[in-house]
Amino acid sequence: MKIRKKRNVSEESYWKSFTDIMAGLLLVILLVVMLLLLLLTQMNEDEHSYDYQYETSYEQHVADDYDRFKHEYDHQNDNASNDSGGGGGGSGEDDPGTKDNEGIYVDVGHDKTAVFVTVVDEETGNVIKKDGTLFELYSNRNASGGLLTLHTYYPIKTEYKQYETTEAGTFFLPEKITKGWYSLHNLKAPQGYGLAEDVTFEIDESRDWSDPFLVEVPMAPAKSVIFIQNVDVSTNENIPGGTYEVFASEDIVTLDGTIRYRSGEKVDKFTCDKKGSGKSIKLYLGKYTVKQSAASEFYALNSNSIPVTLEQIESEAQTFTVKCEKTKAVFTLTDEYTEEPIKGAVFSVTDKEDELTTNADGKISVTDLKKSATYTVTLKSLPEPYRYAEEPIKFTVDGNGRINGDAVLTQNQTAYIIRLGVDVTDIIYRNSISNSTIRLYDKSDVVVEEWDATGVEHMIEGLEPGLYTMEVNGRKSTRTFIDLKDIGKLQRLSTAVWTIWDTISVVGALIMLALISLLLINVFRRAKRKKNANG
Repeated sequence: MKIRKKRNVSEESYWKSFTDIMAGLLLVILLVVMLLLLLLTQMNEDEHSYDYQYETSYEQHVADDYDRFKHEYDHQNDNASNDSGGGGGGSGEDDPGTKDNEGIYVDVGHDKTAVFVTVVDEETGNVIKKDGTLFELYSNRNASGGLLTLHTYYPIKTEYKQYETTEAGTFFLPEKITKGWYSLHNLKAPQGYGLAEDVTFEIDESRDWSDPFLVEVPMAPAKSVIFIQNVDVSTNENIPGGTYEVFASEDIVTLDGTIRYRSGEKVDKFTCDKKGSGKSIKLYLGKYTVKQSAASEFYALNSNSIPVTLEQIESEAQTFTVKCEKTKAVFTLTDEYTEEPIKGAVFSVTDKEDELTTNADGKISVTDLKKSATYTVTLKSLPEPYRYAEEPIKFTVDGNGRINGDAVLTQNQTAYIIRLGVDVTDIIYRNSISNSTIRLYDKSDVVVEEWDATGVEHMIEGLEPGLYTMEVNGRKSTRTFIDLKDIGKLQRLSTAVWTIWDTISVVGALIMLALISLLLINVFRRAKRKKNANG
């Protein structure tokens, strides 16, 4: 039997462990290399990516837009045409130069310039960061000029006749242009701005995308005017005068980032003319509130605020009509007892030459009242037989043309007539009687009123204060006396007289009493007889 030589187990284990360690190390190195390659690739992509975060300085705009436009228009066009001139390059057949709207090429040379355009607020100089502002480019090489058509050539040839800003408010012309005079014509302005005037510039040197020719287009922020018209609330006629104040209802901010007015800030104050028309200064677009700060003469201050939104519109600005109410005191004179209006009463008013007479509704109106003044209204005369016990009326108009906080003071006044209500009743039942003649005598025993009783209270008006006597059916035994006073309340005189019905009632009562007495006597007699019989 052949004996095999035993292998050294420890030696084999040693080399196997070493091999595993080296394989793991190589794997780690490979992973590190792959990560480095991936990082370098990402850095290369970032280097050629376009950053849309714009700053307000020209330098940052140029640097940001340069990365994109140089990559897309300069480098790619150079690769396609080997034209060292930049964005206008191409083959001799495809890109002979920049062409105007007449089909004439401006230049076939390659001495061209990259142009970078920035739109700014003409008042602040800040960039208007808004996309969509639209322009055309014209050549001024002759008197008529011409609309220019520019191109890009990669990946396909693209024609441009209009150019618009990015969200940063800037743009590059898509290709470089040759030396000469040019004009930018604004077709569309951003919201809140008016169209810019044509900007003319001269290209007199060559510039690359990294150092372009800078063109600044100033644009004026749009403004509008608030128009106010005063009219009388009753007659709708124009009212002269009246002062108004305008306040910002919000922060008024233009697209360049400038806060023009703070919320609540008073931005203007103006007074209407003799025709009641007034207008504010030119205001930036936004929301405002208009308040009347001083009313026209003889008118109360209008306390209502007017909300106004100024928008960029081409039509004529809206006129806001303010209904103004005249300061007025209205008094109504009525009968104290019947509450009916009293016509023909005459009143005088402080500082008023003409007296006022109540109309069919019992009213007078005191107008044309001065502000910060006190007035007294005094009764001068009343139609007969009315009397007046009220004190003269006093009221004050404040500095805003209001009386006790209101534009119109309304107050009721009363007058009275001396009235006597006469009622005649029977003695027993106190019911008003009829079919009787009643006379009223004055203190001289002269009949001042005579009437037939109808079963209701009789009203006598217009009596003078004094002592009066009432008599029924000419019987002096029925006379009743009353002292009539001069007061604004109804006074009553009531008397009771003996009537046939009272007599019938008394006789009936006596008969009933007699019958009841006889009945009781009869009952007692029977009771007595019965008692005697039993005894």
